[in-house]
Amino acid sequence: MNEDYISNQIAVYKNSKTLIEFQDKLKIASIGCYAHIHADGEPGADGRRRHSLIGILMKDYSNGTGEQAVTVTANISPEEAKFILSRLTAGFREFNYQQDKIFGEKDSEGYSKASKIRIIRAVKDARGNARKLPWYIEIENGKGIPQKNSTGGTYMKANSFVSEGRAYTNLSDLDLFRLLSRVSSYIESWEKAAAPPLIKLAKNTMESRRAGKTAA
Repeated sequence: MNEDYISNQIAVYKNSKTLIEFQDKLKIASIGCYAHIHADGEPGADGRRRHSLIGILMKDYSNGTGEQAVTVTANISPEEAKFILSRLTAGFREFNYQQDKIFGEKDSEGYSKASKIRIIRAVKDARGNARKLPWYIEIENGKGIPQKNSTGGTYMKANSFVSEGRAYTNLSDLDLFRLLSRVSSYIESWEKAAAPPLIKLAKNTMESRRAGKTAA
């Protein structure tokens, strides 16, 4: 491994068929929204909206490694990661989290990139048998037709999704706890490191502006 390479991997689980990795994609809020701590959609210097996220990467090795492996990705918010962990630690027997996202510019056929993620806990399978690994995580990448709603938001047109890759894995309670407890610990550590300079800068800036108005 290149000694100069720095990985953003927070936690990883892998077996002979699949890999799931949680990645650091956290971004600090702008000074104008300092109390958010995490970037929450405010535009950056390039005009693009910034979001603080936890990335999830999955690989399916069923057909082989390297170029034969299927790689898919999705993102969840820091709060969603903590919420899923809270359902696990609270001992919920059943759980269902689903998210569909569509983003990016349209291609020549009117499609944009899209991702789907499902995180489910079920104690029995479709046949009614007890599941040894109750957690099921699935990510699917592809494209869909974006449409605008009345508030200006974007959603994916019904039945327009075209799949381009899918991976899934089954996990035990302990497997998922190991992953998400590390993610939660990292988020808290990141907040403790990133927030103080931002808060101090914002407070000092507001105080300077107040002092300037008073002097004027």
